[in-house]
Amino acid sequence: MTGTFVGAIFAFGMILIVNVLCKPRIAMADQILPFIGKGSTKSSNFTQRILSATSNLLTTRNWSPWSTSAEISKWLQQAESDFTLAGFRRKQIVYAGSAMIAAIIWVLLRLGTGKDTSPFVALLVVPGTFVSGGWFVKWNLVRDAKRRRTTIEEQLPAVLELLAFAVSAGEPVLAAIRRISRSCTGPLIAELGKVVDSVNSGEGLALALNQMSNRIDSQPITRAAHAVELALERGTPLTQVLRAQAADARAHQIRTLLVLAGHKETSMMLPVVFLILPMIVAVALYPGMIALQVL
Repeated sequence: MTGTFVGAIFAFGMILIVNVLCKPRIAMADQILPFIGKGSTKSSNFTQRILSATSNLLTTRNWSPWSTSAEISKWLQQAESDFTLAGFRRKQIVYAGSAMIAAIIWVLLRLGTGKDTSPFVALLVVPGTFVSGGWFVKWNLVRDAKRRRTTIEEQLPAVLELLAFAVSAGEPVLAAIRRISRSCTGPLIAELGKVVDSVNSGEGLALALNQMSNRIDSQPITRAAHAVELALERGTPLTQVLRAQAADARAHQIRTLLVLAGHKETSMMLPVVFLILPMIVAVALYPGMIALQVL
């Protein structure tokens, strides 16, 4: 009888605790709303606060593994992705949830087969896979954005030469950009098409070029756009400016290749040291080993 009474008291206390945690928290503004006729109507329960804190931890902090919304929006523009910010966040949550479910199934299978699994490892693997799933989606987006930006930088010298040729033939710069955007293809051509659309909608050419450079976030594109803007503002011969920017873009590509070769030097040495060199040594030593065996 005493145990039943203690159990009932404990259950009643747990019900009260759960009720307090799940009850929406009413702000002070909502409490005085009937008296002043104003106030906030926002309220949240314990689950909503946990979800909000998790979202703030993973997506809004500067050190968050899933990056901030501003960075994701910039990468979506650079990669020209079809996802919106909300859609990309949903994709991250789906991948993170799938990875976490897979980790939970792995832990349960190990426990079911009788294999010893440390609780610390289980508690470390499950949240780690959740974070890694969302990070993998972000990594793919960053890779696509860098790949597209690299392609744009590779197309920049040829496009600037075409613009210089059209302008030297007597065509206005906007008409030259429109002609190139209609007759060529590529990611840079698509960005020039957006510039033409912005100008047709009433924006200035300089503003449209600045918007393009902000979207791409590339140093050669920014320099070229700024040089064209200054040439249009000060009346500098545009043909010379475009050709100078094309030469500068080619020099930037050469410097990028040299830096990339320096970073890949160790990677290029791996097949030489572990594959080619052992084969050369084996070919050089094999006849001698055969001769020694004969003797």
